[in-house]
Amino acid sequence: MINVHKKKIDTKYIVLIIIGIIILLLTIFSFIIKDKRDLSAPERFLKDIFISVENVVLFPFRFISDEIEEFINLKDVYEENKVLKSNLDRYDLLYTQNQELKRQIEELKEEYGVETVLSEYEYIKSTVINRNLNYWYDTITIDKGTKAGITKDMAVITSKGLIGKIIKVTKNTSEVKLITSSNSNNKISVIVETPNNTRLYGILTDYDNNKNTLSIEGISDNSTIDKGSKVYTSGLNDIFPSGILIGEVKNEKKDNYGLSKVVYVTPSNDMSDITYVTVLKRKN
Repeated sequence: MINVHKKKIDTKYIVLIIIGIIILLLTIFSFIIKDKRDLSAPERFLKDIFISVENVVLFPFRFISDEIEEFINLKDVYEENKVLKSNLDRYDLLYTQNQELKRQIEELKEEYGVETVLSEYEYIKSTVINRNLNYWYDTITIDKGTKAGITKDMAVITSKGLIGKIIKVTKNTSEVKLITSSNSNNKISVIVETPNNTRLYGILTDYDNNKNTLSIEGISDNSTIDKGSKVYTSGLNDIFPSGILIGEVKNEKKDNYGLSKVVYVTPSNDMSDITYVTVLKRKN
């Protein structure tokens, strides 16, 4: 019984030794196979033999390797599908939230009489290319026109707030009337912040170049407005969407009739130095 067991062990060792010798020989002859010199007839014969032996010996290992690789690939695909499913679920949630936000915006627009909001616009970047020295605070010319999709009456802003609107357009240029223009028709509906968060509506009218202040008229005299309060566009017309910053309250005084007050605002932009602007184009 012991001899049979010993014989089995000896057989295993012999098989392992044979496999080791084959692997060693395959390794040696792999260099011969890769050798770019012309092989002799015996070498070519041995090469063909060992290629055949190699294919037979390595077949199980290659099969197992291919199966493992396929399993890994399937696992990767499974993980990717989980990520995609998660992203789809997140997309559905974001879509639902977006639809709800749109509904709320429409309700707020209807409640406050607002025509447009900033989220309904796309941005056209442009550069100032000309400014009339005699009317420095009236108009500027930018390097985008109808070719870029710009049309008359579009609002023009910078990163700091509103600067004006388009009044003339050519194929490659546009003329912008600034909010500091001396034109008496340059009136803009605005909202002034208050300490108790009520909405005070007024009309932006004039600009004082010497004091660098814009004037807001039509606000009740009993309204409380703090210095530094923000002033925004109201959105009560199709030209300027709501929520564009105009400036901060500097001071105020009663009008000539004592029934309302005039609020003076410092522009958020340095209107004497404008280089880059953005034109707001209503989304289709």
